Amino acid sequence: MLAALISIPCIVLGVALLAISYLGYIDNNLKWISVIPLTIGLAVFIVRHGLNEWWYTKHPPKLSDKERNILARFFPYYLALNVQLKKEFEDRLSIFRLQKNFQMRLLEKIPGDLQLLICATGIQITMGMPRRKEFLKNLGMIVLFPKEFITPDINTQLHHVEVNKDVFDCLLLSINFFTKGLGDPEHYYHSGLHGMAKAFKMEQGLRDSDVPYDGEGGQKELLIKLHFLREFKIGYQFQYTGLPTMEIFEMASEHFFVYPDRLKKTLPEVYDYLMDVYHQDPLNASNPVVQVE
Repeated sequence: MLAALISIPCIVLGVALLAISYLGYIDNNLKWISVIPLTIGLAVFIVRHGLNEWWYTKHPPKLSDKERNILARFFPYYLALNVQLKKEFEDRLSIFRLQKNFQMRLLEKIPGDLQLLICATGIQITMGMPRRKEFLKNLGMIVLFPKEFITPDINTQLHHVEVNKDVFDCLLLSINFFTKGLGDPEHYYHSGLHGMAKAFKMEQGLRDSDVPYDGEGGQKELLIKLHFLREFKIGYQFQYTGLPTMEIFEMASEHFFVYPDRLKKTLPEVYDYLMDVYHQDPLNASNPVVQVE
């Protein structure tokens, strides 16, 4: 936006000056003056993406009333925030949405409310981080499927969430499972939080073994306890990830944000660890951000 406001008038002015010069209306000694606006316009056009990103980071576009109403209806995390943090959440979401690329498979168009809610999930994960130029900077693409899918990376089982890494991280989500997890968390897993937590984990260099648990059964026992928090059938996680690996950090993170009271009561050491990682305390719903000294 800012780049266009600068480059287009400069290029138009430069071309106009060249035309006037060609018609002989400008003194020969001043004909070079057209080079100045042309040079500025072309230079701004070349760096337009960086310039626009800088501008939007400083001046995020405001969400519409309709978008704020959607967040209030379908995103409990946002609804519970105090007024100041709501504004911060909206600004971050607006920037996040501009910086990430979206693709839709098997359908022509991505619903705007769905894109909004997926971006909100990314901000929920990163809300405790200091304001940055870009959140989850390695996450370059979000690809949506209408329902469960198979990919070249995971081609042995239909699944609902995947993060693969090539040039940049790419999050793949099925729409039907994401919306079920958002609307009925007691019976469905929030795959959006899982995917964003995995992108966060990869960016921060975290591992499942970092999640503290001293039980005799180790990480497998911890995974079982996480399933029991919502009475999920053992093995449920592998059905939506399509992976043989446990991805404990991601599953613990989902419980941390969706049912923090249960996680705190059952696995307090895991809750405290995630609170340190995300710099958030979801039990303090109106002001979850933990100030880092």
